[in-house]
Amino acid sequence: MGTISAREIALRVLIEYPGRAKPDELLERYLRDFDPERRERALATHIVSGTIKWRRKLDYIIRRLSHKGRVVSPVALNVLRMSLYQLMFLDRVPDYSATSEGVNLVKKYEDRFEARYVNAILRRFLRERDLLRFPDLKKDPVRHIATVWSHPPWLIRRYLKRYSVEDTIRLAEANNRIPDVGLRVNLLRTSLEDLRPLLIDDGAEIVSERFAGLPHVYVRGLTPIEETRVYRDGLIQVQDAASTLVASMLAPEPESRIVDLCSAPGGKVTHLYEMVGGRATVVASDVSFKRLLKVRSNAQRLGHSGMLLAVSDARQPGYGDCDFVLVDAPCTGLGVLARRWDLRWSKRERDIERMAALQVEMLSAAIDVARRGGIVVYSTCSIEPEENENVVEKVLSQRKDVRLSDISQLVPAEVVYKYGMILTLPHVHGVDGMFAARLERC
Repeated sequence: MGTISAREIALRVLIEYPGRAKPDELLERYLRDFDPERRERALATHIVSGTIKWRRKLDYIIRRLSHKGRVVSPVALNVLRMSLYQLMFLDRVPDYSATSEGVNLVKKYEDRFEARYVNAILRRFLRERDLLRFPDLKKDPVRHIATVWSHPPWLIRRYLKRYSVEDTIRLAEANNRIPDVGLRVNLLRTSLEDLRPLLIDDGAEIVSERFAGLPHVYVRGLTPIEETRVYRDGLIQVQDAASTLVASMLAPEPESRIVDLCSAPGGKVTHLYEMVGGRATVVASDVSFKRLLKVRSNAQRLGHSGMLLAVSDARQPGYGDCDFVLVDAPCTGLGVLARRWDLRWSKRERDIERMAALQVEMLSAAIDVARRGGIVVYSTCSIEPEENENVVEKVLSQRKDVRLSDISQLVPAEVVYKYGMILTLPHVHGVDGMFAARLERC
């Protein structure tokens, strides 16, 4: 298959994804099919992710610069969005390049009138960018933050009930960042010290380590990661630092029975396997056979040959008498908006309560799986209370055979939220938003 430019790949993804597929999966398909060189691959990824994240702000600007009631084609609209994103946020892209290539893309797919319109809007933006005005922060903080930081108003309204205006802006800003790639070190095969020079050899820039003592590091420039030596050799697992805290909270022991009830794609369960040195019965369970294949693929790559896999519904798992149980429950994912580009637009506020009902059911079932004295960890990648502490508190009120367990010696003090619970926040800890609670069955 012939090659096309990064901008044309981005345009095709932006046109195709609404209502059809996840944009990251579409992007990966196009990158695989056209196989652009590394710089073009990175540019296409930045344009797609940034244009989707900043869509509300970009559309506000387009409306301000456009003729009232002007209707444009999907091609012209998405070229405008992605061109404005480049002009506003990608310093290394020259203005003329973002403008002229955008207009040429419209010419390739649409008529000359659409191309002229796009050219006029982009040129007007370059002339008037410093004159643009947004909703007033003091008069309407929800509309201002939602527009300037490109979030749905319902989500900003929720933030403002829990945080100050300043912290809400910081959180929205953190949700829009380009996140570094988090890597968990496979301690069964290497160490963090031995891994660092190998990462550099593979072209990575080592950025930071967020929490002391975790087998984890953040990098940039390691793309495509699946083609690197450290990945192929099973020395690393792509995983955010916040996610690695969950296995630390469970603190599994060798010669025990461990089950992860919602294990796909395998980041947490493979970490559990490594923590016990492979010397335990570790079951990776998931309701989806297709998703369980991803767990198997990761386990094989990491060398976890002793891991067991089982298809099972976490609401009726069919296990019992386990020492350690993890239920990383399905959730809205509202703690990982920096990585999940389209999630802020695809979720609705009603989804939070819907997920909470499912989560209560799963946590209660997980407790039934544990033996007396066994440990259960409940986690989500959400920062919304209804999915987190409210779920735990509801289950605790319904059952007298479980209690919260002390985590003070298991995780860094900075992430402890309440007794037995952790909460990481993107704007506070610089990682994904993650909640977890540790419970002991009485």
